Parts: sequence; C-alpha cells; structure tokens
Amino acid sequence: MPKTNADPRGHISIDLSLCNKDGLCISECPAFLLTRGKDKFPVVADDAADRCIMCGHCIAVCPTKALSLAGQHADDLVPLDPALDISPEAAEQFLRSRRSVRRFRDKPVERELVRRCIDSARYAPSGVNTQPVNWIVAEDPDLMVLLVDLTAKSLRRLPYFMPYLNAWDQGIDLILRSAPQLVVAHAPKGGMDNTSNCVIALSHFEMAAHALGLGTCWAGLFTHAAGRSKAISSALCIPEAHKIYGALMLGRPKYGFKRVPERKRPPVRFL
Repeated sequence: MPKTNADPRGHISIDLSLCNKDGLCISECPAFLLTRGKDKFPVVADDAADRCIMCGHCIAVCPTKALSLAGQHADDLVPLDPALDISPEAAEQFLRSRRSVRRFRDKPVERELVRRCIDSARYAPSGVNTQPVNWIVAEDPDLMVLLVDLTAKSLRRLPYFMPYLNAWDQGIDLILRSAPQLVVAHAPKGGMDNTSNCVIALSHFEMAAHALGLGTCWAGLFTHAAGRSKAISSALCIPEAHKIYGALMLGRPKYGFKRVPERKRPPVRFL
C-alpha cells in the first residue's frame, strides 16, 4: 500500500501513516476534490491542482496533520490558541462599542499598525477565495486635500450633497473629516462580486483598527464620487482595469466613548 495519496501534481498529499480516516477533509472541501476510497482513506481528484480554490479548509481541519496542500504542511500554519478565545459577552461589547469616528488627532497612524490591520483583513472571506482586494493608504496631507476637492467637484451637481460642498467651500471638511489617512480598497472591475469582497475586507480592517484603539469612519461621499470621477482614480494611480469599491477614514480618535448608544431593533422574520 502506498504511503501517500496525492494527485498527479502533488497539490494535495495525504500521509496515510498519519491519516485516521475520519473524513473531515472530505466533508470540508468546497470543491469536492476528495472522496473516500475502498480502504476508507481519502482519494485526491486528478485535477485537484486545477480546481482547488486554496481555501485551506482541508489542511486546517485535519487533527492528525496528515494532509499537505500546495507544499504547505500543517506545521507551517499558525495554530489556534484557545487562550485567545473571547466570550460571547466580550464579543458583543466589542462589536457594539465600535463608533464612527469623525474627530481625529492630527498625527497619522503608524504604518506598522496600518499594515497590521491590513494583515488581519486579508483573512476576510471573498467569492471563491479569489482574494482580489488591493489596498492604498493615502496619508500625504496635500493628497488628502486633493481627494476632498475632487470629491466635492464630482458631487457638485447633486443637490443632496450641497451642505457638504458648501462647508468645503468655507474650508470645513465634512467629506473626509480632516482624517490624517484614507484607506482605499480597489479590485478588478466585475469579478465575483468585488463590491462585497472589498466591503467585507474593509469591515475586517475596521474591526482590527478598533481592537488597536484606532478610529475609522466609512468614506461614503468619497466612494460615491470615486465611481464617477476619473480624476480620483488618477490621483490614486488606480489601474485602468480596477475600480474603487470602498474606503475608510483612519486616525487616532480625538475623544473616547464611555457607553454604548442604543440602536433600533431591526425587523426579523424566520421562515
């Protein structure tokens, strides 16, 4: 009996001396690349290397470290630390305590912390694990002013936005709230719902920033304008084949919050 089961290209390899035949990898694979053989060991599809979406579920779920994926072994992955688990109550407070910050300190967030947030956001789910999100962090003061100005020009003909535009005409920034940085998510146009992919990634970034004591606010006016303004894409050097799908203002909160304001109960139906 062979010591391993693998596809012809060795994309997925199973050490049969370690496999306990529990079938967890078979159940977890979303692409159905694994089946149970006559001897109960998992059998890898011949075209696994072509159809695998690299979600990593198979290697993450195996309790005996029998499976390797694309040259990665279980020992190459970061193990989950039960000591870092949080209670449901702690998670609820964390999520409820997130605020949209609109008053920032002048000093920008250190790049090391921004990268840490992006590193967490790369684990956000995306359609078929395409991971299409690209990031731009605008922090040059002149560029930030330019982005506000370009946003105002793009929205100038829309009456709904006039209070924000009139404020900018008077030197008051209600568009990016004088934030020291703007985190922009862009991705190829179209794709597997890249609007959702970018928004989910930005949400992960937002929660990571909240955990670090940083403040964020969704830059809705900027995002709306970016969909209409080639000048904004040009200012941020967005590739022609890409589109800006969302952005967050980022900085250190000028003030702290002591309690959770109420929100209305949403309508819910179970069918």
